[in-house]
This record gives sequence, C-alpha cells and structure tokens, in this order.
Amino acid sequence: MENTLNKTELAGALSALGKLVCRTSPIPMYHAVQIESINNALFFRTHNSDEEIEFRMDAEGMDPFKIAMDFDLFRSIVKNSRNKNIKFEFADGKLSIDGVSIAPMEGDWDVAGPMEGDSVATMPLPWTFVNTLSAAAQLVDLKEPRKILHGINLSQDGITATNGKELFNCPYRFSLDDLTIPFPLALMATRAIGSGELKTWKNDFNVFFMVKIDKWSWTAKALPGAYPEWKRVMPKTINLKYSVSFTEEQANRLKSFLKSIANTRMLNGITLYRDTAGLFTLRDADGHDFSIPAEFDSNWGEFSIVIRKEILLHMLDEGHTKLRFSDTLGPFVGTGGIGQYVAMPLYIKKPHVQTEAQPEQTASAQTGVKPENQTEQNGPQPVPETSESVTEQIPPPPQDNPAIPNTQSTKEKPTMNESTTITHTVSTPMRTSAQNQEPANPLDELTANIEDMKAKLKTMFDESAALARKVREVAISQRQKEREYQQTKRTLERVRVATGAA
Repeated sequence: MENTLNKTELAGALSALGKLVCRTSPIPMYHAVQIESINNALFFRTHNSDEEIEFRMDAEGMDPFKIAMDFDLFRSIVKNSRNKNIKFEFADGKLSIDGVSIAPMEGDWDVAGPMEGDSVATMPLPWTFVNTLSAAAQLVDLKEPRKILHGINLSQDGITATNGKELFNCPYRFSLDDLTIPFPLALMATRAIGSGELKTWKNDFNVFFMVKIDKWSWTAKALPGAYPEWKRVMPKTINLKYSVSFTEEQANRLKSFLKSIANTRMLNGITLYRDTAGLFTLRDADGHDFSIPAEFDSNWGEFSIVIRKEILLHMLDEGHTKLRFSDTLGPFVGTGGIGQYVAMPLYIKKPHVQTEAQPEQTASAQTGVKPENQTEQNGPQPVPETSESVTEQIPPPPQDNPAIPNTQSTKEKPTMNESTTITHTVSTPMRTSAQNQEPANPLDELTANIEDMKAKLKTMFDESAALARKVREVAISQRQKEREYQQTKRTLERVRVATGAA
C-alpha cells in the first residue's frame, strides 16, 4: 500500500541518523538504514557496534514490512525529491520511493533493546535533557587516554562531565546507580526537546540504556569502569569569599577580547582584578587590559587571580556570568548558565626580588670597616671572640667614587713597589637570592611543551578539516557541472529530434 511522508521532517532527521553510519566498516549493516513499518508508523534506524538511534513517523495504512538499504542512497533519493510529500510503497520485497525501486541489502540487523527476562528500570528525564548533555559535552576530551572520561556521568548528583582540568555539573536526582553514557553525538544532533524517559537494564556483564524523547529513541551500551570521584574537588560555599557578576552583553564583550588574543603563550594566563575605577578588568600576558562594569561583593578589595584563556572562554560560551573565587587558590565556580562550571586557576610563581644593599652596607662589605653611624636595624651582630681572618686582594678604591670611603691614611698609601695585599677581618658574606633560587622544574617544562604541541596539533587538525571541506565543495561543484552537462545534452537531443521531425 502506498503512503506519503513529509520531506522536510524526514530530511531533517537524516542528519542525526547519519551520525552512527560507519561508511568504512566491512559490515554492510553499519552503513545502512533500516526501515520498518509497525502499527501505522515507520521507524528509521541506523547503528554501529555499541549504539542505535531510531526516528518514528506516522504512516497510517502502511502494510507491515522491514527492509535495509544503503544510507547514502536513501539520503540522496530523499534530498533530490522535488515533492513536498515523498511516496513510499512496499511490494514484492522491494521498497519504492517516489517511483524509484530499491532492492534490500543482505545481512542481519543486530537486535537493540532489552531481551526477555531482563530487569528494566525506568525513570523520567528533565525537559531540557538533550540541551544539558550538549552543555556537558563541551568539556569531554575524546583524546583523553582514560576511556571513562569520554562519556557523561548520570548519578543521583546530576549530570557531570570533566576532562581532568574542567568540570561541569547540573544537579538532577536520577534514581539509579552511577551510569556513564558514551559521547551522545547522535542524540545531540536530534535537538529533541520534551519530556522523556530513561530505561536501564543489564545483559551479562554489560549495562545498557535507552533514552526516549519525542519521536527519537537512542539505545547504547554504558561505558565500563568507575567515574572519578569528582565531588572531592567541589569547593565549599564558605570558602568562596569573592564573587563578581556581569550581564550577558558584557560577557559577549569579554569573549570578543579573549578571541582577539593570539595564542603565542603556552598557558595564556589571563589576570582578573578590579581596577582603581571599580571596573572588572582582564589583563593578558602582554599587559593589555580590557575593562567592563560589573558587580563585586563587598570584600573584593585588591584580590586578583589568573585563569587560562581557554577555560575562561569555555565558561563564557556556556553562559556563566557569575564567578566565585576562593582566597586559597582553590577551584573557582561559574554559574548563570546551565548547571555550574568548576575549574582550577593558574599559580604563577613570583620571582624573589633581591633588595638593594644600602651604600653604607656595600662599603662595609668591601672595606671591612663598619661606619660609625650604622644603626642596628637588622638586629645586633655580635662579634665572636675568635673571628675568622680572611685575606683578600682588593684594589684601592677610586678617589672620585664618594660611595666608597677611603679608609687608608696618607702614610698607609701603598706605592707601586709595595704589596697591595691587605689583611683584615671581615664577616662571612650573606648569600644572594640567585643562590637561593630553585632550579626549573622539568615537569613544568614538559607540561608546557605538551600544551604547546596540543595547540599546534589542533591548528593542523583545523587546517586539514578546512582542506577536506574544500575538497568536498569541489566534488559537489563537479557533480553539479556534470548534471548540468547531461541536462544540456538531453535538451539538445530533444531539439535535434524535434527539428528533424518538423
């Protein structure tokens, strides 16, 4: 029996269905779409080894059938259709779409969903579940060697994601044990909004789940392993003594300033402080300032903190317009958007500043003579009974330098034939700050080099992605020209035939 489907709705679902299509897989079913008619509804499914996504459309009067076909072929037929409603008809084991008959693909489609005898737990999902997952997914690092961090954790404490440097948490009480779902790329592409439900069950030693929202259903296998104990890094409210808040328009101005900063530094530390005019100011590593009006708490004072540029941008992109800091360089919290954002600030070790010696102390150290008017502001310096005798060879001080008094009398002035060796008793010189300075930590240097390499690899990846897009655009343009050539050829052939017939 023939039925019609809305082209716009079906074409919009193809973007999410295509996220699970693996065109390089040797298994034919991994780059196919399954179409099934059940109870006056059509179900479109794609899957890979661990996930399956399904989209449902109403199709009243459609005969029951199940068929699998190549996904790219199906998508091209739908997108190239010139009708607002696409005709579907199944007859003789073949599916006809807008008059184009398609033979089914051979192979077994893996069964998704709980099996008979599995104990299934069901719980409701919040209205904005997909949007919250999209906000949490911004912090997931798929290059992280720990597989458990590739997913998003669902627990009684809410929805949590972290990459080891930043943490996202949105409170929502799930009535289940900890469940870490894989990166929800296909589910985020659906942009489904509405109330839904979450089903979980165990099969052998694996945990499976199913998310149902509106016309979408996403089934996958949970990631094995224990999620990190992220609650240990959550700061206590009593320790967050400093806060600043600003508007969304001011946050956009801050993002524009941060994006204008070149990534020439390894860590790209941004200093946050309150200037003398009471404005919230950002200072980059080169000393450039950018200020906006903001609301501070009463005890902000001269407090300042250094944060990485990438972390600050992530926080602003997620809509967090209120920052709360600790005075012990502990984790800071960003709120105002979806959930809360937690990250660590940078610790910039201040170099030890060497205090310049007073002229009298310099003269005393060089000549071994204590001036008469020297005060004991640095504490009494008793001289031991047995002092150490040190022999030094020092040149006579120049007469034109008033900072160094000439302690030799005229009679004691040596001649060129006399020895210039002067024997006197001096105190042991104090160590300078350069001697106390600790050597550079090789771990810090290694970390900085790794961050620099990550930035370079990201740049190369972006360039390769841009090049791939250009290649696809050229291929699309070439196919368009070929179609135009074929159309022109057919038109000329019709003109020639019509002219000959006349």
